Amino acid sequence: MYIALEGIDTAGKSTQIELLKKEFENAVFIKEPGFTKFGEKIREIIFHDEITKKAELFLFLADRAETVEKVIKPNYNKLIISDRSVISGIAYAMEFFDFDLLVNLNRFATDGIFPNFVFILTLDEETLKSRLSQKEHDNIEKRGIKYLLNIQQNMIDTCNRLEIPYQLIPANSTIEAINFRIKKVISEFV
Repeated sequence: MYIALEGIDTAGKSTQIELLKKEFENAVFIKEPGFTKFGEKIREIIFHDEITKKAELFLFLADRAETVEKVIKPNYNKLIISDRSVISGIAYAMEFFDFDLLVNLNRFATDGIFPNFVFILTLDEETLKSRLSQKEHDNIEKRGIKYLLNIQQNMIDTCNRLEIPYQLIPANSTIEAINFRIKKVISEFV
């Protein structure tokens, strides 16, 4: 079972992943971008260098292809929990490129392996503003609140259009409440 945690920046995905690692010790945990050695280099470029949107798209696809080939395929019979996935890859890129093109490129990069289930941690505008004000912004976050809220809607639209089952979880809930909901659903799958 391949499960992805999605959400815009500061939604709390990484916090939830750390909690899930304690609960599902036999699961394989990955993140996008930057899980493999190659991906670490890509992550550094994407978040800190000034590159074109097309170059950014291809770097994300390269990272995703590497992770699928080296980690997801060899472990596909296990529980895989990912901090981001093809869903956010498409959602972020939809602001600049055609949806069908993005789906086809991602199908090629992943050999058609998409998550079986997605959790989307959602933020309201006030909570997003508050959380962003407490940190230094990377290249993606510098695009602004409106951009990030559009991405959040794009994640939902992407799951709907790809017919991937998902659950929305308000990210302004307590960490414990969010974790309880996620664990409950994952436990039903394993």
